[in-house]
Formats: sequence, structure tokens, C-alpha cells
Amino acid sequence: MKILFSLILLMLMSFPLKAQEEHHNHAEMTIKMSVEKILKDYKNALESLDVSNTQHLFSEDATIFENGKFEGSYQDYLDNHIGPELGHFKEFTFNDYEVHIRLEGEIAVSFETYTYKIILDGENPRIIERQGTATSVLKNFDGNWKIIQNHGSSREIRN
Repeated sequence: MKILFSLILLMLMSFPLKAQEEHHNHAEMTIKMSVEKILKDYKNALESLDVSNTQHLFSEDATIFENGKFEGSYQDYLDNHIGPELGHFKEFTFNDYEVHIRLEGEIAVSFETYTYKIILDGENPRIIERQGTATSVLKNFDGNWKIIQNHGSSREIRN
């Protein structure tokens, strides 16, 4: 009887720990979904060929790196690189897109893997197909996750 009582007492004591663990897992999943939404919103803007309303996804001092080059702030990247570049695209699609997120307090670190296809517009349309990765660091600003650093790179598709 004493053993049975001890087992019941142990089970009752572990219940709050189990509930606390489930709450933590749910909170972590909610945060990861918020971070993933930011990344997918940016991807979707690229696919729609319109990044004019994406500044809210990035902090004001966000830095961008692409294929080994420092592009400057996100606003610099919009004005001098990706914004004008998208004007020459007829299509920009991502395939095999996966995102992985690790939380470190008020910081989230993500990496994305994908392939993409770009069809250039103009008299001689050209198709570019690449395998790519991106690493983003996001920070929580009063409940709003924003990208503070992004680095994307790509190469020819290899099997």
C-alpha cells in the first residue's frame, strides 16, 4: 500500500511539470510559426515580383548579404539591387522550399533551402534555375519579429 501511495504521489507531483512542458512547447511552436510567416511573406513577395511593401519585415538597420557580397541595409538592397532586378523578371518561383528555425531567447536563427527558377523578360527571355540557401537572423521587437540580417547564396543545381 505504501508503494502504491508513493507512486500516486509521484504521478501527481509530475503533472504540473508535464503541463508546464506542454505549455512551453506550444509557446515555442507559436513563435516559430510567427518567424516562419515573416520568411514566407518575403518569399511570396519575391514570387509576386513586388517587394514594395516588405520593409515592415525587416528592422530599420537590417543588413543584407548575397552571394558573398555585402549589399548594405535592406533599403539599399531594395533601391539598388532586388527592386530594380525584379523589374526584369517575368517569373520568379521557389520549389522544394524548406525552413528550419532555432530559437535563442529574443533571437531566432533560420535557414531556408530551395531551388528557384527565374524567367527573364525581354526580347530574348532566359531561364535561370538555381539551388539556394538563405540564413536569416530575426529579433523580437515588442512582440513583432523582424529580420535583422539575411544572407542568401545560390549555385547551379546539383543532384
